Amino acid sequence: MRWLAIVVLVACGKSAAPAPDAMTALCTDSAPLAPTFANMQKVFASICTECHIAGVELDLAPSVSYANLVGVTAPSYANPPTDESCGGVLVVPGNPTASYLYLKLTTPPCAGSQMPLTELGMSFSLPACELTLVHDWIAAGAPND
Repeated sequence: MRWLAIVVLVACGKSAAPAPDAMTALCTDSAPLAPTFANMQKVFASICTECHIAGVELDLAPSVSYANLVGVTAPSYANPPTDESCGGVLVVPGNPTASYLYLKLTTPPCAGSQMPLTELGMSFSLPACELTLVHDWIAAGAPND
């Protein structure tokens, strides 16, 4: 049966899994995005704002996301109950490795799940170019441009 599925996928010209950069199509490693907050907002819109919307502990809507991230202590969540305060500050301008946002995307966090999550609640990794964008934007001082 598995062999048949492989034959069908090959016959249709499709691979079993897309390349990581193809998942969001915002950037590729050979065509990275500049480390601007406008580009950060593109990442939020493509992945994060399905869950991080008005009414939840961390709203990443364009009008409030910067104020909700930079210099702000990681929130605790009600559903499911998760105390994220162990993560410290979400974005520490100039210091990605001290920024819980970056850590939450790249390493198993001190609480909750590594982000982002699929519809089934399973963690997956952003494409390398998007992780680089987050890192470089924070390293550049997290400008609000």
